[in-house]
Amino acid sequence: MRPIQLLMLGFLLSSLASDRLASASETVEDLVLPTSTLEVASRVDRVVLYRGGAELRRSVTVTLEPGVHELVFTGIPDAGNQGLQGLRASAGSDWTVIGVQTSAGLSDGERRAFELESEAWDEQRLRAQARRAMTEGGLAADLKFIDSVTIRAGEDATRHGGTDALDLEVLRRQLEFVREERGRIQSAMLRSQDEGEALEAEHRRRVAQQEEKIKSLDVPVARVRVAVVEGGTAEVAIRYLRAGASWSPAYAVRSDQAKAVMPIDFEAVVVQSTGEDWTDVKIALSSATPSSPGLPPDIRPVYVGPSRPEYDSVATQSVPDEMTRSSKSRPSPGSDAMAAIRNAAIVSGGTAVTYELPGLVSVADGGASSNLRIASFEAPATRVLVTRPVESEQVYLRVDLVNQSGFVLLAGKAALFMEGEYVGPSRIEEVPAGGGFEVWFGPDPAITVSRMVVARDTQSTGLLGGGRQTSIEYRIELRNDGPSAATVEVWDRRPVSQLEDIEVRIVDASPPMADDAVYRGLAARRGLLKWVIELGPAGSEDAAQTISWTVRINRPSNLELSPIPD
Repeated sequence: MRPIQLLMLGFLLSSLASDRLASASETVEDLVLPTSTLEVASRVDRVVLYRGGAELRRSVTVTLEPGVHELVFTGIPDAGNQGLQGLRASAGSDWTVIGVQTSAGLSDGERRAFELESEAWDEQRLRAQARRAMTEGGLAADLKFIDSVTIRAGEDATRHGGTDALDLEVLRRQLEFVREERGRIQSAMLRSQDEGEALEAEHRRRVAQQEEKIKSLDVPVARVRVAVVEGGTAEVAIRYLRAGASWSPAYAVRSDQAKAVMPIDFEAVVVQSTGEDWTDVKIALSSATPSSPGLPPDIRPVYVGPSRPEYDSVATQSVPDEMTRSSKSRPSPGSDAMAAIRNAAIVSGGTAVTYELPGLVSVADGGASSNLRIASFEAPATRVLVTRPVESEQVYLRVDLVNQSGFVLLAGKAALFMEGEYVGPSRIEEVPAGGGFEVWFGPDPAITVSRMVVARDTQSTGLLGGGRQTSIEYRIELRNDGPSAATVEVWDRRPVSQLEDIEVRIVDASPPMADDAVYRGLAARRGLLKWVIELGPAGSEDAAQTISWTVRINRPSNLELSPIPD
């Protein structure tokens, strides 16, 4: 490029930076024609994966002389005819991207050329089928004639059999002729059928080859125009959006009774059907949820006036005004799926969480799930046995954990393992870094529990019998059959009064109920009862414990209570 051209290029680039172009309709791309066009082969090298789509990055390293060059990115698979939505480009070094366009791989003229080729093949095939039908029709007529000759010769032999009129030599020659002609005709018919099958196979092969060629050519093409002031080697990349890809969080929680921590594997379950494998790519996982940020509906005014029968039916109707009419004409934001993915890309890094996976990973196309490790960490664990015998006479293991990973743990499925054995599925809700969460591991068969109603009676109270008191005595028995001591949270309930005239009290609770702040502040108001019971190992003096308490309900004698379940 001559110095005057470089000077003009620099002027145009500075105009682009300051938005001082010749007119609103002109761009640098319009004003500067490329000095070269280069078709480049690229590969996906980075993916930002959202819950409902992905942004793919393809890059290529090229060496360019000073000037304006157009790089044509070809060979981009297009699963589902999505095109290159949200296409943008970037260039390294001091190069400047002055234009980016996308187009389909086949022009209308090229597509029409393929159609004409197919039409010519179809016409050729129809002519061949017509010729073969004519030939096979003639052969069928010849075969029918030969069959009639055979019948005639047989009839003559029957009629003249045993007489001098029967010439055996003539009959032999007739039969030999019939046999040879029938063989010739049948062979010709078989050849015609073989030729027809070969022509059909060739037609199918040509159609398949054409379809494969169209498929390879009819893919989106990205054209990136780059201004190079100083020649050299640099990277040029394009980014675009794709549906057909998603990820979800998953966890594996492993319990070991001998350890005060629990190893947790935080993984991403990735599925993609974008039309190509992702091989050795960098992947970032975003928790941004593609959504359509809608608008709240406008408030429609209501008009009221003097009551008149003929107007009452319309007096309180909502009457549209300019605000209402304008709101109806607004398009719904994010009306298509890819617009929603674009929204997710915009909010990523705000309230969303992004996980950069270490190293390079590969995910095959086709919809099969791949598990990618995000992080592995150990969470401090406190094991608590919990029983609610009023609902189920089983004791369950709950583990209270602390998220010390430095990551936000998103809500997702969890697989639970105890002492190396799979226990079953669970779920972890969203946990901030440093936050606490709990995981339930199911029943512990080492602890047995039973609950019973010991006594229930109702008596009159007061000097004149103006009140009534119902007393219900309960007992819970626990036993530890395991080799280790255990602490058990025992939960039960009491009736909750809905009237001031009804008084509910707990008396004679043994041992005393729990007195922690959480229980007193929340559970007690909901009618829940809690004990923390220490059980010794099996065979020890305190391996079995008993809880007892009495519920007393006082009310006026004329007030009937609703049924109180055990």
